[in-house]
Amino acid sequence: MKGVIFLGDRRAIVKDFPDPEPGFGEALVRMKATGICGSDLHIYRRGPDLFKGREDRIPGHEPSGVVEAVGEGVNHIKVGDRVCINHYRSCGHCNQCAAGYFQWCPESRGYGGPIDGSHADFVLADERNCVVMPESVSFTDGAFIACAGGTAYSAMQKLDVSGNTTLAVFGLGPVGLSGVLLAKAMGGSVIGVDVIDERIELAKQIGADTAINAQKEEVLDVLREITGGNGCDLAFEASGSPAGRTNAVKCLRRGGKAAFVGIGNNEPVINPTEIINRELTLMGSFVLPLQQSYDLINFLDWQQLSFAPIVTHQFTIAEGAAAYQVADDSRSGKVVFTWTTD
Repeated sequence: MKGVIFLGDRRAIVKDFPDPEPGFGEALVRMKATGICGSDLHIYRRGPDLFKGREDRIPGHEPSGVVEAVGEGVNHIKVGDRVCINHYRSCGHCNQCAAGYFQWCPESRGYGGPIDGSHADFVLADERNCVVMPESVSFTDGAFIACAGGTAYSAMQKLDVSGNTTLAVFGLGPVGLSGVLLAKAMGGSVIGVDVIDERIELAKQIGADTAINAQKEEVLDVLREITGGNGCDLAFEASGSPAGRTNAVKCLRRGGKAAFVGIGNNEPVINPTEIINRELTLMGSFVLPLQQSYDLINFLDWQQLSFAPIVTHQFTIAEGAAAYQVADDSRSGKVVFTWTTD
């Protein structure tokens, strides 16, 4: 099989690897779609010294495809099943695994980190990580469910978005855009905020009621005007920037809620007195538990909704270096590797 590897300093190449073979309880999944995530780009941008000991590690953690083969002990999925894959392999026996929070398992291993990921023709997965999808949910949607879309969905569930809420989304990369798409489908009034014109326009195209360029407008003034001076009910922070995090708190009405998913700058920006006096609810949200993968599949099916409008570039795995260059520019929507569906 072919797979992408990193060389450091924003360099990637495609190598040939032996096809993996499934062991006990495992499935071999032939990839049909897998996205490039901001977390992949953090590793892609590292210097070469940080790759010692993992020179041939395949990145990628948004796998979606067709079961090619199964190992012994696999009883609930079969060859030919269309699946998306929870991207944390785990022990399967602890209390966190029992609750579906594989990412919190003491033995969790994320694709593209300690184990080979999905930017290759095949990936190995534990049977319990494989979530079967109906034909109405595309492989590209499956890739979103695995991370970007799933992360946004989990946060929207925590925020309880509805037709009675106004939501500000800070950061309009693929996770933020997923939040826009889902919040609109849930009935919310959605305002997008970013500094990149291309992403602001894309947010409008997929349904944002308003989108603000934070370098050209005073974000808090615009949000107060839109909300009649009250502030937003909810905020979804996906930029990872100090400015985005600060504004996500300051834009809220009294009693408002914000969910933070953007990993980035660690500069402190929260004022505890402000949280207390305005009775704000601020929460982190980290990918999603397994159950919510099933819930999101059902939501997409029932709503006849797709993440496809967020995808601006598709590449074959042989074009891995070019795909990463486009994603690294940060002016696109989602960049996805795709394979033919025959």
